Amino acid sequence: MRSFLILAALLACTTATALPLSAPALGRQLVLAQSSDDDEDDPAPAATTPAATPTPAPADKPATTTPAAATPATSTTPAAAAPVSSTPASEQMKLVSGAPLNNPNVAVHTVEMKQFSDSGKREVVLYPLAVQINGKFSQHVGTMGSFLWHLQENFALMVTGGYNWYRDESAFSAEINDKLRVATEAASALLMTWGVLGGVEVTPFYGKFAFFENALARFSVVINGGAGVGGTRVQLKPRTQVGDRISPATYGDTNTLFMAQLGIGFRVQLGERFTIRVEVRDVVYTPSVERINGCDFDDLTRMETRVGSGGTADQAMTSASCRKLEFVGFSETDPTYPNSRNISLARNLVKNPSSDVINNVGLYLGASFLF
Repeated sequence: MRSFLILAALLACTTATALPLSAPALGRQLVLAQSSDDDEDDPAPAATTPAATPTPAPADKPATTTPAAATPATSTTPAAAAPVSSTPASEQMKLVSGAPLNNPNVAVHTVEMKQFSDSGKREVVLYPLAVQINGKFSQHVGTMGSFLWHLQENFALMVTGGYNWYRDESAFSAEINDKLRVATEAASALLMTWGVLGGVEVTPFYGKFAFFENALARFSVVINGGAGVGGTRVQLKPRTQVGDRISPATYGDTNTLFMAQLGIGFRVQLGERFTIRVEVRDVVYTPSVERINGCDFDDLTRMETRVGSGGTADQAMTSASCRKLEFVGFSETDPTYPNSRNISLARNLVKNPSSDVINNVGLYLGASFLF
């Protein structure tokens, strides 16, 4: 092999003197000659030579163009996401009162002060309907009202008063009288006619709730209590059937009693001036039937004796507090029923005085105005 190479080199030198070849052409001939000689001894380098050539360059073009195509998509991504939150990341992570309020991905429940303050305001409340909900021996329906002076946000002075325009013995008590001929204890069936109480009202907590999706209502829980006085009456004659007509029941007034009241309610504020109230109040009183229409047992005995002798009740000698005219004439609800018959009925009730503790629990529905 070496002899062949030396011979080829001598031949090339001889040819170079006859044919003026350029240096690149001579280099190519030497490379080709060496390549052919190397093919016989070591074919491995010849196999790697094409891999070094730039032939695969056309196939690489799609790979080089792929990032170029992806570049616009990458650049447009922030532009599409920009409307989601225009707040910088530093502002989103900033804590306001311990919470990232500027972060759109964080839901924060907040406690805020009342939009409208009650401090220093007056409030007039009207309860058109106050219904007793625990009537066992009696049933009451009336109209009540309250006046409140809010000395502070959560504390107010209160005055409450009202009148029960429907008051009667319950159906249960009437059934006992009709079927068993047993009269309920007078004190247990005592009926409340009116009441005036003074006290306080406190608001332990308040809040808000959503309704109709886009509206907010603010509410508060109120607790009130107080004490005062009230008028009562007792049934003398039950309602009876007289032929084809009904003779209404008759009543007599009893003592003015001390009363206490405790209640809890739900107050919803509508704007700055108006509220809606739903309350449950328990009015407690301890009645005792010792006088009827201001007349005690001795007064009733004298009137009964006078009527039995042909006179009238107002002719009897009684105490100054006895309202004798209540037993004179005829009943306003039944013109055929003489009031003198109530004397013996009242005398039997006060002969053996009874007492009891009554809880008159009522549902109060009303509205108020603040100023």
